[in-house]
Amino acid sequence: MKEKIERPERFAPLFLALPFIIYLLLFTVYPIVESVVFSFSKISPFFAFQGFDGLRNYSIMIADAFFDKVFINTLIFVAAVTSADLGLALLLALAVDVIKRGRSFFTAILVSPMLLPAVVAAVVWQIIYDPFVGPLDFMLHALGLPRIGWLSNPSVELWSLSLVAIWQTVPFAFLLILAGLQSIPPQLKEASEVDGFSTLQRFRELTLPLLKPALIVTVLMSMITAFRTFDVVFVFNSGGFNPYNSVLAYYAYSNAFVRGYQGEAMAMVTVLAVISTVLSLLFIRTVGLRERLGLSKVAEVKKTKEKRRIHPYAFDLNLPHKLVLFTAYLILAVLGIFAFFPIIWTFITSLHASGVVINMLPSRPWLGYKNYVEAIEQGAPYLISSFIIAPVVAVATILLAAPAAYSIARYKLGGTKLLAWSLYLYTIPSIVYLVPLYSLVTKLNLLNTWWALMLIYPVFTLPLSVWILVGFYNDIVRPALAVAAFFAIIASYSEFMFAVTIGASAYAFNFPPTGTETATVFVAEALTFGSGQVTNYALLGAAGLIVALPIMVISVILQKYIIKGLWFGSVKGRTSLRPNTIAVFEHENFSFIN
Repeated sequence: MKEKIERPERFAPLFLALPFIIYLLLFTVYPIVESVVFSFSKISPFFAFQGFDGLRNYSIMIADAFFDKVFINTLIFVAAVTSADLGLALLLALAVDVIKRGRSFFTAILVSPMLLPAVVAAVVWQIIYDPFVGPLDFMLHALGLPRIGWLSNPSVELWSLSLVAIWQTVPFAFLLILAGLQSIPPQLKEASEVDGFSTLQRFRELTLPLLKPALIVTVLMSMITAFRTFDVVFVFNSGGFNPYNSVLAYYAYSNAFVRGYQGEAMAMVTVLAVISTVLSLLFIRTVGLRERLGLSKVAEVKKTKEKRRIHPYAFDLNLPHKLVLFTAYLILAVLGIFAFFPIIWTFITSLHASGVVINMLPSRPWLGYKNYVEAIEQGAPYLISSFIIAPVVAVATILLAAPAAYSIARYKLGGTKLLAWSLYLYTIPSIVYLVPLYSLVTKLNLLNTWWALMLIYPVFTLPLSVWILVGFYNDIVRPALAVAAFFAIIASYSEFMFAVTIGASAYAFNFPPTGTETATVFVAEALTFGSGQVTNYALLGAAGLIVALPIMVISVILQKYIIKGLWFGSVKGRTSLRPNTIAVFEHENFSFIN
C-alpha cells in the first residue's frame, strides 16, 4: 500500500517539468536538427525539402566570393568585443567595488546601454556617427582633422560596428564580474589588509584567483553574444548587404531571405551552430552545474593548511587609499560618460523642431515634443503589439519555467542534464531556429500574426528563466519570479529578427489581430519616416527613446533584484565559499584564516 502511495509522487517532478520539456523538444531540438539537415539538402525558395544534396551547399559556401571576408570579419569582431568586454568590465567592477558612495548611481548609469533593444542602440549610434549631426566628426573637425566616415569608410565600418557592440555588452560583463567580486567574503579582504598586502599583491593573490570563474564566464558569454550579432548590422545596412561590416549570422540571414541562396545559408547556420556549441560546452563546464544543484560540495578552499609558495615579483605596487578612490571615481566618470552620453545626445537630437536635422544643436528645443507626439501616433500599432506580446510571453514563460525549475532544484530532475540542455539552448544564436520556425508558422498559416511570436518567443525566454529560478529557489521566491519575468519581457520586447521576418505589416486594429511588426521594427522603419530617403534624425531619436523607455523604467525599479538574478544565473556555484571554510594562505610574511 505504501508503494502505491509513493509511486505517483516519484513521477510528480517529471509531470511538473513535462510542459517545459515538450515545448523545447518541439521548438528547439526540432529546428536545430532541421537546420543541420537542410544544410545537406536541396531547398526550395520557400524552404521546402527537395532531397539530400551531400556537401554541395558547403562547397558553394566555401566558393562564395564574400564568405572568407565575412568569416574574417566575424573573428575580428568577436575578438575585439570579447577583449574590450573583459578589460573594461573588470576595470569598472573593481572601481565600483572600491567606492562606498554612489554605487547605485554609477551602476544605473553604466548598465543603461544594456537595457536598450539592440535596434535602438544601433539608432543611437547612427546618430552619433552621422557626419553632420553627430558629435564625433564635429570634434574631429574642430581639431582640424578630416571626417572619418564611420559608416561609409570600408576600413572603419567593422570597428564602428564593434564599438556599438562593446557599448552594449560591457554592462552585462561588468555585472557578472561585479557579482563575482561581491561574493568574496569581506573577512578575506580585511585579513589581507591586516597582514600588510600591497594593492597589487591583494589583487594578484586574493581577488584574481577567486574571480577566475567569473572572468571565464564573462569571456565565454561575450564570445557567444558577439557570434550572434544581427540587429545592429541590419540597421546599419538598412537590411541590405555590405561585405565590410557583415558578420556570419547576418550574412546567413541575407542569403536566406534577401539573396535567395537558401542552401548556402543553412550551411552557414550550421557552421555557426557548431562554433556556438563548442563555446556553450565550455561555458556549461565552467559554471559548475553539480555544485549549483548541490550534487557535489560547493567549491571551497581546503580546510587543511594549504602551502602556497608566493614567488617574489620584480614589480609591486601599493597605492594610498585616497589615490585608489580618486582613480576609481575617475574611471567611473569617464566610462560613465561613454555609457550615457550617446543616450543624452539622442535626446538632444530628438528636440529638433525641423523635419530634417541640419544642425547639431536644436534651435527651438521646446518644439521638440512634436516629434514624440508624431512618433507615438505612427508607432502606436507597433507599440500595442509589443505591449501585448511581451507580457503574454512573460506569463507563459513563468508558467512553464517555474515548475520545471522547481523540479530541477528540489528533486534534481535529470541530474545536471536537463539544466545543461536549458543552458545550451540559451547560448544558441537565433538564426539557427529562424528558417525551421518560419517554415512551421507558414504551414500553420500564422505569418504576420501575434500568435506566431507568442508561440516562438519562449524559445529565447525559457532557458534563461529556468537558469535564474533554479538559483533562486533557495532564496525568496517572489523576487525570483519578478526577475525571471523581467528578463522574459526584455527578451521578447527587444527581439527583432523574428519580428521583421515573420511580420509583414503593423497591427491593423482588428480581431483576430493581424499585423505583427513590433516596436523594434518601428524603430528600424523610422529611419525614413516623413522625409523620403533622407533620415529624419529628430523623429528617429524620439522613436528610439519611446521604445526604450518602458524597459528602462522597469529596470530602475528592479535594479537590485536584476543584479542578484545575474549572480544566481551565472557564476554562483563555482565561487561560493561556505561560512565555515578555513582558508589558509601562507608564505614568508603573511598568513590569514577565515
